[in-house]
Amino acid sequence: MPKASSNPTQRPRKRAQVGAPEPRPVREAVERVLAVLVVVFGAIAVLGFAATLAHVAFRDGNPFFAGVLWQWAYWLPLVALPVMIVCVVALVVLSASGKARRR
Repeated sequence: MPKASSNPTQRPRKRAQVGAPEPRPVREAVERVLAVLVVVFGAIAVLGFAATLAHVAFRDGNPFFAGVLWQWAYWLPLVALPVMIVCVVALVVLSASGKARRR
């Protein structure tokens, strides 16, 4: 059996006691929600553009794409993009003000 080393750097260290995690500030929660909203509205805008292109390209040849719902897809990017831009601006302002406070 090998002899235990007397060198303190080779001894296993005692682990610090892990306490309860600190509660996250409300600012972080709002930043996360805004980030999720940016992604969601961006996805809605992209899907709306794709649906509008599919409607315009295939409405004459395929009766599936000639429906009324495909015409409503035109409005998805027109609504989602401004909301996404507002969320991005709010996220940047909130993040910048938080970083300025920490300094």
